[in-house]
Amino acid sequence: MAWKLEENVQRDIEKAQESVELYGGHLLKAPNRYEIRTGVVIAARFADKLRRTAFAVFGGVVPKEEIVRATSELNKKIYERLVSMGVGKLDIVRISVEASVEGGRLIFGEPKIEWFVPHTEVEKRVKECEEKFAEVKQKIENLLKELSTLS
Repeated sequence: MAWKLEENVQRDIEKAQESVELYGGHLLKAPNRYEIRTGVVIAARFADKLRRTAFAVFGGVVPKEEIVRATSELNKKIYERLVSMGVGKLDIVRISVEASVEGGRLIFGEPKIEWFVPHTEVEKRVKECEEKFAEVKQKIENLLKELSTLS
């Protein structure tokens, strides 16, 4: 499935206050330094959550055009990382990033991406690892037997 970043700025501005009241998607870390978070979301919706939280936190501090510009750049960066990690658009993620305002510009730090893998997938991967381990163990035992006959 192909990913597509969507921007609906007016909707995000309207939902920003609601998001803060319901989810509190930010944390004041120091004067003028915040951590904004998506909470647990489907990967395809991360951009909306980050943009809404940015509007809620920085809406009265910087112009909306600056919020759109900065979050757009951040969302592209996160999108590229998600794709390179192999995250599907329906996978569950949680993203957090530090943000501050410097000289009228919204500056984001390096985002932290947490990818939640379903229990069934973990079990499948564990089983695959156990099978590979059993194969390697058997090969080692066979090599040891060969070595002992050569001595």
